[in-house]
Amino acid sequence: MSYTLTPDLRSLLHTIKVHMKLSLARPMFQFIIFLMPFLFSTIAILVYGKSSAEQIFQYVVLGSGFITLWSSIVFSSASDVNREKYYGTLELLFTAPTPFGLTLAGKIIANTLWGILSMLISYFYLIVIYRVPVIIGHPLQFILAYLFVLCALSVFSFFLAMSFTLSRQAYALMNMLEYPVYLICGFMFPVSVLPDWVKPLSWVLPPTWAIELLRIISRKDMKQDELIVAWGVLLLLTVFYLVISLIYYRLVERRARINGNLGVF
Repeated sequence: MSYTLTPDLRSLLHTIKVHMKLSLARPMFQFIIFLMPFLFSTIAILVYGKSSAEQIFQYVVLGSGFITLWSSIVFSSASDVNREKYYGTLELLFTAPTPFGLTLAGKIIANTLWGILSMLISYFYLIVIYRVPVIIGHPLQFILAYLFVLCALSVFSFFLAMSFTLSRQAYALMNMLEYPVYLICGFMFPVSVLPDWVKPLSWVLPPTWAIELLRIISRKDMKQDELIVAWGVLLLLTVFYLVISLIYYRLVERRARINGNLGVF
C-alpha cells in the first residue's frame, strides 16, 4: 500500500529541508547552534559548580540548554520573516499557492530541530567534560513534557514572527528581547528572586512555565499540585498565543493585501 503526500504536507516537508540548509549557511546561526552551547554551559557550571547535583541539572543543564533553544527557535524564527522582507521575497511567499502560515511553520520546525541539536550539544558537553550527573526523577513524564515544551515554544515563536512581520524595526526588537527573556523567564535562576514588579511579566511568557515544568518533573520528590499548575498554565498560554497568532495572521494578511506595503523594509 502506497501513501501519497498532500500538497500542503509536501510543501511543509520541503520548507523544513530547504530552511535547515539555508540556516546552516549563515555564520551567525552556526555560532548560535555550535558555539553558544559551550559558552553558556561553561558560565553556568562555573556559577553552580558547588551546588547540589539536582540544582546543577536544573539550572546548568536545563538552563544553558534552554538559552540555546530559545535563541534558535524564537530569535531565529522571528528574524526569518524580516530576512525574507530584506531579500524582497516576502511578497512572493504571501501570494504563493502554499499558505504563508504553513511556510512559516516549516521554518519554525526547522529551527526547532536545530535547537534540539544545540541543546543536546550543551548536555553532552556538560556530561562528558564536567561529569555533570543527569538526575531526572520521572524520565517518561520528562520526555512527554519536553515534547510539549517544544510545541509551546514553537507557538510562541509563530506569535513573535507574526508580530514582527509589519514592523520596520524587527531586528532592533529581536535584539532587545533575546537577553531579557533569559533573565525574566528564569533560565539560570528561580523566578522567585526577581523583583516583584517583574514577576507578572514572567508569568505570562510560555518559556517561564516551560522550564519550570521540566524542573518540577526532574525532581525525585515531585509535588503533584505544582505539576498540575505548571501543566495547566503552560497549556492555557499555548492555546492563548495560538489563537492570538491565528487572528493576527488574518489581520496581517488582510492589511498586506490592502496596503501592498508588506515588503517595505
